[in-house]
Amino acid sequence: MKKLVLTDINKLELVEAPIPEPEEEEAVVRVRYAGICGSDMHIMSGQHPTARPPFVMGHEVCGEIVSIDSVRRRDLKPGDKVAIHAVKGCGSCEMCRSGRENLCKRIEIMGAGCDGFYSEYVKCRADRIVPFRAEVDMKLAALVEPLTIAVHDVRRSGLQAGEDVFIAGAGTIGVLIGMVARLNGAAHVVLAEINADRIRIARELGFDVADIAAADFEAQCTAVTGGRKFDRVFEVTGFQSGFDTCLKMLRQGATMVQVGMPGSGSFESGFDVNAIIFNEANYLGVRNSTARSMEAAAKIIDDGLLDKHLRRVVSAVYPKEKAVEAFEAARRDKSMLKVLIDFS
Repeated sequence: MKKLVLTDINKLELVEAPIPEPEEEEAVVRVRYAGICGSDMHIMSGQHPTARPPFVMGHEVCGEIVSIDSVRRRDLKPGDKVAIHAVKGCGSCEMCRSGRENLCKRIEIMGAGCDGFYSEYVKCRADRIVPFRAEVDMKLAALVEPLTIAVHDVRRSGLQAGEDVFIAGAGTIGVLIGMVARLNGAAHVVLAEINADRIRIARELGFDVADIAAADFEAQCTAVTGGRKFDRVFEVTGFQSGFDTCLKMLRQGATMVQVGMPGSGSFESGFDVNAIIFNEANYLGVRNSTARSMEAAAKIIDDGLLDKHLRRVVSAVYPKEKAVEAFEAARRDKSMLKVLIDFS
């Protein structure tokens, strides 16, 4: 088989390797598509705090089971279309036992802490596999991991039907959070963005979008809700400006979810604590996702609930032999929401 190895900073090579064999409670999956995420681009350029070459990146994947050795997963068999949840907890700690393996202190992330999915075949733990229906469109199945993040974040926010949602950032995760929020009954969803291509795409997806650079930006946002601010606010950019904007959009009693991660791990200009105190607002963090959230995301894809919009998210598909070009396109062109690599 061939696997795509980051052999050095900004250097990808297709390398020959033996097809893996499953051990106890493991499966081998034939990869169909793997997605490029912003974190993959950070790893490739040497900006990730722990992932270092030589290394196999990739944490967004779909494919088919080719072999499995498991007595616990009797629901799975060769030929099944599946995704793999990249978050591997220890399985025995308090967080893992409560279904929050994303908070395990011994966590491993495939594609970051250990080899990931940029490979023709991948071996994984059977308990990390999430199945799809046989008739699923695999290009949409390839979106299950970023959709999982959106499901996890919206669940974490506690969104109730009829509430108003504000999202800073109209990249892939921002628009997916918007889709899931609408699916969960949000009355109004407003995205804030500065990039003209992303503003256009988000509007084509049916969202109200406010240009952060506009002089009447705040008026654009609140006009949608009749002059009121927002119940659930998602900061997806990881930048100080996005963070400050979100604080301004909090309605009294609102909840703000910090999705984006600042490069330095902190917002350098400080934190307007009064915006939280005076609004008696909730400020929540999110970390990766859980297999339960991926199961919900897979159901959304299986049932076709967002098919029309998800098809618009897939911007381009490159063969594995042109993976370098795929990364260059994803980095250069901000109109590309999701670039897939075809490993079939």
